[in-house]
Amino acid sequence: MKRFLLLAITIMAVMPVLKAQPAPENDWRDRVRCERIAFITTQLDLTPAEAEKFWPVYNEYKGQKAEAQKEIRETYRALKEAMENGGDIETCLNNYVKALDAKAGTEAQALKAYKKVLPMEKIAKLYLSEEKFRMDQIHKLHRGPVGHHHNGPERHCR
Repeated sequence: MKRFLLLAITIMAVMPVLKAQPAPENDWRDRVRCERIAFITTQLDLTPAEAEKFWPVYNEYKGQKAEAQKEIRETYRALKEAMENGGDIETCLNNYVKALDAKAGTEAQALKAYKKVLPMEKIAKLYLSEEKFRMDQIHKLHRGPVGHHHNGPERHCR
């Protein structure tokens, strides 16, 4: 019963974010988002009360970090273009570094917010879980679909 309640709270907390996202061309973004939510929920072993407080905070900062990453990509492209086409390299470089700093600031803000809703051990698990999930996704991309592996013997999905 506790697990069901936790799952229900998690779904209710995350649904507004999923609905707010633009409809992707493929459903792979939604699939990965759902896999991430399930993975983090399992790894953190959140209580229903923790989940109710955590997911809105996580979703807010996940969005802010995504925006910061988008700014990094855009300023990187501008810097690269300035290097290739003789543009204003100094301005582009300054903008790129500011974007990097802004993302780091967002991460620091997120940590402060997480400390208000979770114990330190679960916050540490969150960061470790996010990195493990990211690495798992990278490995899945390199392996490709089952039966279409690039290297070595066939691996099966977990």
